[in-house]
Amino acid sequence: MRRVVPDDWQAYRELRLEALKDSPLAFVEQYDDAAARPELFWRERVEGAADGVLSCMFVAEAEGRLVGKASCFVEGENADKVSGHVVGVYVTPQARGTGVAAALLSATVSWALTEARADRVRLFVIETNDRAAAFYRRIGFVATGRTMRYPPDPTYIEYEMEYRPHGVSD
Repeated sequence: MRRVVPDDWQAYRELRLEALKDSPLAFVEQYDDAAARPELFWRERVEGAADGVLSCMFVAEAEGRLVGKASCFVEGENADKVSGHVVGVYVTPQARGTGVAAALLSATVSWALTEARADRVRLFVIETNDRAAAFYRRIGFVATGRTMRYPPDPTYIEYEMEYRPHGVSD
């Protein structure tokens, strides 16, 4: 488990395209759009997450290739509150159930709370992804009651979840 580095751009591109094919409703970006993006797009995306203070990306490696990723960016909710917004969580089918996803989320949440000094950490999960929602609940995310329409297809609803360490509540 490590933070992405600029030289990871090609491996990240490969993993991202795999994620978009494997889980087309899990990400707002669509495969055809992503596949058509130029090299500069991928380089900039990875460079910004490698050393940015407003965003990060953690990756997991196995057998010489990236097998998982999770990103977070910081956004202002109002003048006094900042949140970390987790996006792009994906683990290859071969690495699922091995603890990779939990380690990625742990690193991402830790970055948001400590380095980015976020007041809270949140993510959205589409209504049809019960497996992801159950995973997020196991590691400490709870539904907030907020929803939004899924941008590529507004017939779907996304549910906001917020990280609350076990035993901590409002």
